Amino acid sequence: MQSSTLIWIVDDDMDDQYLLTIALEQVLSPLRIESLADGDEVLPRLRQASTLPDLILLDLNMTRQDGFQTLAELRSTPAYRHLPVIILTTSSAPTDREKSLSLGANGYLIKPARQDEMMRMARQLVIDWQLQ
Repeated sequence: MQSSTLIWIVDDDMDDQYLLTIALEQVLSPLRIESLADGDEVLPRLRQASTLPDLILLDLNMTRQDGFQTLAELRSTPAYRHLPVIILTTSSAPTDREKSLSLGANGYLIKPARQDEMMRMARQLVIDWQLQ
């Protein structure tokens, strides 16, 4: 039996979570997705997880704990340092990209505006991170 890929989507925008989930489900099977509504949920959920995620897609702008702080916590915790984290945000600011990468993000992507672009991005994530 083939084990399924586990992707965590950390984003306080439920519409973005939904659209990204649809795109990923269309390009990858079997797949499990965990949706978290804010950065402050990541470490507690990781501590309880029986299986660590294969990839974390992390938004920067969230209400309680932003992606920068979440990423810094992940990278400062030895058990989770190795987890691949891609920043997925609406911010195209070079300073946000630089800060994300300096904090240890494995990549930085700008959220696509259209669903066909989201599908292309999902396909590329599967290829880049060998999620098949």
